[in-house]
Amino acid sequence: MLTYERVIVKNLRAFLNLSVTEGQERILHTSNAKTFFQSVVGRRYSTLFLIREDGNAVGYVYIYCYAKTKKYNVGRLLIDARHQNRGIGKQVLLWALDYLYARNAPRVLLSVHPENTEARKLYESVGFQYVEGHFWGKEMVMMHRPNPPSVSQA
Repeated sequence: MLTYERVIVKNLRAFLNLSVTEGQERILHTSNAKTFFQSVVGRRYSTLFLIREDGNAVGYVYIYCYAKTKKYNVGRLLIDARHQNRGIGKQVLLWALDYLYARNAPRVLLSVHPENTEARKLYESVGFQYVEGHFWGKEMVMMHRPNPPSVSQA
């Protein structure tokens, strides 16, 4: 069973020890430390959750919204390389959607690097669709509308 806890000083080491595959590292161009820093400095509406399975850290999800526009985003989702290909990413993504829609999100956005085919397949499998012509830097924007599948359907 997966559990979710906000990343704080007490569990920071577990968060920082998460890693991805070499190919994913090439695409992501960022570190866990940078993600943590972004989530706690100047991000009034962001939350960084550490994901645990049987007490062990297996990943994280970074969720935030823009206060003025009420756009809710999954800013980053990472599953540790040792725990990939087990369906955890899909469970976490469905949990994040439930979390955001429970807070009246009108829609949920995320971005994905064009070369990150595994992530693209995951996002499409739960109903995310590309927003034609929209990019955040080099990443393609995807959008999910309400009425997502629930975590129990994962």
